[in-house]
Amino acid sequence: MVNSFTMFTAEENEILTRTGPGTPMGDLLRRYWLPAVRCDEVADPDGPQMRLRLMGEDLIVFRDTNGRVGILDQFCPHRRASLFFARNEECGLRCSYHGWKFDVNGNIVDIPSEPDFQSWAVKPTVKSYPAVEAGGIVWAYMGPPEKKPSPPEYEYCLTSDAHRYASRRWEDCNWLQGLEGGIDPVHVPFLHKYELSTDPLHKGNTGSDLTASTDMFYDTVPQDYGINVIARRDADNDSYYWRVGQWIIPCFTIAPPYGDFAMGSNAWVPRDDESFWRWIISCHPTRPLSNSERTAMEEGKGTHVVVDPETLRPEANRENDYLIDREGQKNRKTYNGVYTVGMQDKAMQESQRPIHLRHEEQLVNSDKSIVMTRRRLLECIEMNQRGEDPPGLTAPDQRIRAASLVEKRDVPYEIISKDILRTREGVPVTSI
Repeated sequence: MVNSFTMFTAEENEILTRTGPGTPMGDLLRRYWLPAVRCDEVADPDGPQMRLRLMGEDLIVFRDTNGRVGILDQFCPHRRASLFFARNEECGLRCSYHGWKFDVNGNIVDIPSEPDFQSWAVKPTVKSYPAVEAGGIVWAYMGPPEKKPSPPEYEYCLTSDAHRYASRRWEDCNWLQGLEGGIDPVHVPFLHKYELSTDPLHKGNTGSDLTASTDMFYDTVPQDYGINVIARRDADNDSYYWRVGQWIIPCFTIAPPYGDFAMGSNAWVPRDDESFWRWIISCHPTRPLSNSERTAMEEGKGTHVVVDPETLRPEANRENDYLIDREGQKNRKTYNGVYTVGMQDKAMQESQRPIHLRHEEQLVNSDKSIVMTRRRLLECIEMNQRGEDPPGLTAPDQRIRAASLVEKRDVPYEIISKDILRTREGVPVTSI
């Protein structure tokens, strides 16, 4: 049972938060396809390549002449000049320093100063990672080649572009405190209290009205792929309002939906140990997004945030206290003085310091989802170290949905959740 004496040690915190090459958590995360960049960020063949910091590694992402995406170490293996300045042409990146050229797989295809290089027994290479495109996202696999799983099959990977909108942003804290915010239903009626009735991607449905109540029952149900995060409130005298979110191992979550709005999926991907990429993929499986929905997402509504297109950081940040509005806080326009759902989350998670000190916490029963997630991650690390496949690698573990619904009080959760939490083609998400 979770109580104020449940503690995680400083040593466990190190294991959970360090994700560079060769670390236990880094090795686990590298077993999965991870979202790297949006496809439209490298849309054009032979277009400009882009820098990407991912899992503590500095990389270059580009699309070659034939439309294939390459993900390479940023630095040329010759004299370690940055390939950001390379020429993207004729199916490869040519380093601007000495003209060495590499294809999307990191193979050397030209060394102008060494015309006989093809006869060398050992040829130079640049580190490369496999890339696939799914759901409008370029995914990277950074793990052992012999253990590469099938391409990702989360529901948004199976829909057309018209049905989804994806954004990513740079957040300045460790990935795990971001993920933990995404599986914490307790904060919603507090931190996001006023957005539930004003945000265009939340308001105007029964679920938003019921979610405003702070009187609720919390539970966490383990699944093979992760956990169900449950919040249950009274709907009327004989019914409950259920909200069921998902954590899919290792770093993917799905928030319970509202009304007929798009389902909000998230990925929390380490940039390094003190920053991460926050992905939000809004997807409606059974209809295209409307123009007004897409505009709201572009304007930073829901959990999306308006960012500088070059840095992927918002104007409001830690240095300016997220443009806090004390008058708005006092007048009940914003609960913590920060506006929009995404920025409120960012402010709270970054305020926990770059790496949250879990050994200084005092946890309680409503933190059950947080505790279970950490324990499952530690178990998955041990599985990976034993040479076993951790959960979350296959399609059955990825074709998952969240749900929200009103049901009679005498119907048990096992019956309520039997069919609604699996992807079903052509069947709407269960949402109220």
